[in-house]
Order: sequence, then C-alpha cells, then structure tokens
Amino acid sequence: MPTASLAVVFVLCTGVLAGVLVGVERAIVPMLSHLPRQTWSEVHRLLDPGFDPLMPRVNKVALAAGLGLAFLAPGSAAKVAFAVALAGVVGVALVSESRNVRMNRRIDAWAAAGEIPDDWQALRERWARANRLRTAFAVLAFCAGLGGCWLAWA
Repeated sequence: MPTASLAVVFVLCTGVLAGVLVGVERAIVPMLSHLPRQTWSEVHRLLDPGFDPLMPRVNKVALAAGLGLAFLAPGSAAKVAFAVALAGVVGVALVSESRNVRMNRRIDAWAAAGEIPDDWQALRERWARANRLRTAFAVLAFCAGLGGCWLAWA
C-alpha cells in the first residue's frame, strides 16, 4: 500500500506541474508576447513570485516519489513507465534551472536597473521556447505516471 500512496503523490505532483505549465503556455506566454518592452518586463517579474518557490517544491516531491516508484512499483512494465515519467520530471527540473530561472534572474536585474537591453525580444522568445520544452516534459511525466498506475494496479 505505501507504493500506491507514492503513486497518488506522484500523479498529483506531475498533474500540478503539467497543468500549471500548460496554463502558462496557453495563456501567459501569448499574453506576454503582446506586451511592450517595459510592461513585459514588469509583468514577467511580478509573475515569478507566484510560481517560485511552490513549483520547484512540487517538482522535488515528484522527483522523490518518481524515484521510489521506478524501483518499488509492482511489475517491470510499471517500473519502466514510472522511470519514463521520472525522466520527464528531471527534464522539467533541468530546463527550468538551466534556462528559465537564469533568464528570470536577468529580467529581474533589468527591472532593478531600469534598463532593458535592445535584444530583450530574443530573450523573451528563448524563454518561451524553454517553457514549451519543459511543458512537454511535464505532460510526458503526467501521462507516463498515469500509465504506470494503470500497469501496476489495473
């Protein structure tokens, strides 16, 4: 039964990750892409505290639960599905930390200095591409986690 509880936590966390990132991709990114330079910088900076530190914590819980499930789930097919899901969660973490978080820090520094560089649109486009990638990883994690549950307990 502890493994089933881990699966509930994992699916809940990956569902939150996927849901939030899909929402960002479908609503926030398009809205930000229509804003002028100064407004974009301010709105982007104001959005960040709403996601951080919650989303990294959700990701860490998903990582721990997924790691456990990749070893403890009943049946080899379920273990493989949870390992794939875990890889998706790792992908979310890597893209977030190596791309989006670093770009967020640059945007925050611009806002603090009151100077937004001329190439700000290129950074906005790179941030959106990275967000699309981590969204795909999150959806993969959620779907593979659901599949792992089905394989383990159906």
